[in-house]
Amino acid sequence: MLICPICKSELKIIDNSYLCDHRHTYDIAKEGYVHLLPVQKKNSKNPGDNKEMINARREFLEQGYYDPLVEQIINAIEVKENANILDAGCGEGYYSHKLYEHFENTKILGFDISKEAVKKASKKYKDILFFIASVNDIPVEHKSIDNYITTFAPIDQSEIKRILKEDGKAIIISAGPNHMREIAEKIYKNYKSHDYDPQTSLVPSFHLLEENTCSFTLHLKEANQIESMLKMTPYYWSTKQEVLKDILNEELIVTCEFKIQKFALV
Repeated sequence: MLICPICKSELKIIDNSYLCDHRHTYDIAKEGYVHLLPVQKKNSKNPGDNKEMINARREFLEQGYYDPLVEQIINAIEVKENANILDAGCGEGYYSHKLYEHFENTKILGFDISKEAVKKASKKYKDILFFIASVNDIPVEHKSIDNYITTFAPIDQSEIKRILKEDGKAIIISAGPNHMREIAEKIYKNYKSHDYDPQTSLVPSFHLLEENTCSFTLHLKEANQIESMLKMTPYYWSTKQEVLKDILNEELIVTCEFKIQKFALV
């Protein structure tokens, strides 16, 4: 299913590498992932989330805090036997793994632009194919994906359209209006709710089939729990230290709200 990011021809595994007909070669790392983001297509030396953010996400998600979201994502997926599910912007692999656990006879692939994320995902979840790539240039065959899943990652309409099968579905998870409102209100004088609608990035190629909201409240009592949550978000990295210190020194009740939208090709 993987294609060469340079010449777009099929990749085949030979020995411990992926190789295309034009002899472009991509070694399989000892953790099991493959790097399919050419240097000339990087925006920076180390694009994507850093190691600290990735570690915080794993620590937080593995406590099960977002399991209500996982359940709704699973419910949104239509699966037939031997289906292919692509987790775009997979991070450290938590959601990919949950999908793998739930769906039998289904191939799960995950990719992220962050090397740290993919390395961590591949090291733990050995049964899933992980690779480094950009959402703007996905090295996957045309019309090969049944379900495209992405959580808080950028969207490239043309690439999703290219890789989805004609009856495939794109499931986009984004922040609801009140997501982490309590944290934002502690940081900013004037709170502005999240108003991004992925639908605007997918027309005219896709139409919305259904939309659901997943909303729940977390009560975090320990500073390390709060810090892990904050480090997953831009808040931690853009907020003054004295403000962060105040947030970490008190119990936190925070709203988690997500939009789960399912799209089909027009």
